Amino acid sequence: MIRLLHIADLHFGREHRPLVDAFTEYCVSSPPDLIVATGDFTQGARRKEFAAARQFFDALPSPVIGAPGNHDVPSRALDHRFFTPWQRFERVLGGRIDPRVQTDIVLGETLHTARRAQMRLDWSLGRVSRADALILSRKLEAGAQPVKFVACHHPLIAPGGSRGRAKTKRGEDAADILAQSADLVLTGHLHETFALPREGMGHVCWFVGASTTFSERTRDEPSGFNEILIEADRMELIHHESREAKSFVPARRYELPRRPGDSPPKAVDLSDHAAR
Repeated sequence: MIRLLHIADLHFGREHRPLVDAFTEYCVSSPPDLIVATGDFTQGARRKEFAAARQFFDALPSPVIGAPGNHDVPSRALDHRFFTPWQRFERVLGGRIDPRVQTDIVLGETLHTARRAQMRLDWSLGRVSRADALILSRKLEAGAQPVKFVACHHPLIAPGGSRGRAKTKRGEDAADILAQSADLVLTGHLHETFALPREGMGHVCWFVGASTTFSERTRDEPSGFNEILIEADRMELIHHESREAKSFVPARRYELPRRPGDSPPKAVDLSDHAAR
């Protein structure tokens, strides 16, 4: 079995310190095989925010794979934004966060969906290159690993469809492409937990979103993270939510079948059990 933790939208600069400590303690006490971090490590891509993010990741006992989000592009230093948009991320976090992971069991790739600028007013929205999606799909197809996933910041598909903050350009096309070879596509940006299936070549690919892990910028749900357990024929997602803004408890469990035709049950509420 593979056990990974999926975190997103850390927003250092607007982090809630008790939850940062709670997540770190959870990882140290029960180290996962892998941590997948899907972007927005900082609030404004400031140097001190990246430094705080690096300190956090250095305290974790597990390898980390991840891709930056729209908040990780400098918003005020326009020279950096347009000419070296990822320089601060790469200099500070590039040595700790890998863009790819490959073991005998797991093959993980990252997809960049954040952009320095776009031909639309809202530059915070995601954009996917069809060519990049095809390249990643071929890399996954070539791998012999039984578990394959993609991590990116913006959702390719979302529960409410491609609208609002989920309006990722060419997201649906990329989802169709990646579903053929990936078992999981892990995303952030919406600060929302979800799991949506899409059938691939003889398997089911799950598109999983995560809430903000510990920032003050919560929306419709509390801070939290996803724990994903992967076995040969099934996957299980346990969503952990913050309690009283100082600890995390298991809140919901989802069964994620890996074979087409298996209907997943509804989410099981774990909050009453955790409260006992």
